[in-house]
Amino acid sequence: MRSQGIRRRSAFTLIELLVVIAIIAVLIALLLPAVQAAREAARRSQCVNNLKQIGLALHNYESTNGSFPWTQGTASTLYPTAFNGNMSWDTPAGNGQEYQNFGSLALMLPYMEQTAIYNSLNFSFGLNTFAGQSGSGYDVCQVTGITATIGSFICPSDGPGKGRNNYRASNGTNWDWWSRESGAGALTRPQRGGQTIGTISGITDGTSNTMAFFERNRGDGDGSKFNYGDVYPGAIPTAFPAYVLSNPADYAYLTSTVMPACIAFAKANPGSTWDWGGFYWAAGEYTNSVGNSNVTPNAKIPDCSPWGGVGTGYGFFSARSRHPGGVNVLTADGSVKFIKDSINYITWYALATRSGGEVISSDSY
Repeated sequence: MRSQGIRRRSAFTLIELLVVIAIIAVLIALLLPAVQAAREAARRSQCVNNLKQIGLALHNYESTNGSFPWTQGTASTLYPTAFNGNMSWDTPAGNGQEYQNFGSLALMLPYMEQTAIYNSLNFSFGLNTFAGQSGSGYDVCQVTGITATIGSFICPSDGPGKGRNNYRASNGTNWDWWSRESGAGALTRPQRGGQTIGTISGITDGTSNTMAFFERNRGDGDGSKFNYGDVYPGAIPTAFPAYVLSNPADYAYLTSTVMPACIAFAKANPGSTWDWGGFYWAAGEYTNSVGNSNVTPNAKIPDCSPWGGVGTGYGFFSARSRHPGGVNVLTADGSVKFIKDSINYITWYALATRSGGEVISSDSY
């Protein structure tokens, strides 16, 4: 009687299976950072392209009008009441407000193939920069234009957010929204008895050494958590009698008094933030389309303002991004540079101002 052979089925042992799983896990661990880095490189490239488009629009605007656009208009009032010529603190008092004005991005729309949105804006009136936030009603006069999302104003690295704008016109090292010459950037805010509109000839430090725009994170609209696009209002002393940071004494006061006050307030009031940064690309003020360079890029301290409520008038409105190691900035010659977080504050202040007379070498940033 012949014995029949017993057929055995081949299979992985448990140890072999565990070894295979471990090898796959190691490969994923090795490849995932490379994939993430490649994705971030693509997002950063898009961000650079957005700034280059803004730079082209900036120079096309200058060629047409003989000057750069303002960072912010000087006065307006809301629909349906026309501006009567005086500010609320003038004698006699008027109905003009400084925070209801259009900014540089709105003025440059026709040079970015956004003429239809530009035509939907009514420049005879200001815009209500608080309408539409936190569920409140939108500005009836400007709602069609100001609620449009323009891809060139959003950096894909920033992730989801309530804001519509990641790019801020630099107001130099001015502490408030005025543009005093000692701290003025390439773009300025024209004002009575003060600053004139920015021009190429006014940039005596050189257009390649003066910032025009920089990145800033958008607000997330969520008051339960802190985001680096948020601002702590009413958090710090008014500070800086000249309202400009221009010398080592100013920086010493900033680091010894103002920054500690900002950090202490943030720790004691973690949810007391203004969470709607960049909500309107059209609005020409610090919480929407203007920033300053009082602290270096991606500073570890949060942004704070002496102004209560919304923190729009003055304070820190810094260059920030989610790119590892730094931020993209657009200089006044139309080029885009990546500025490292480690930049010295003196060099950063020099890049922020247009007429300080500093000499900046390319290896300093």
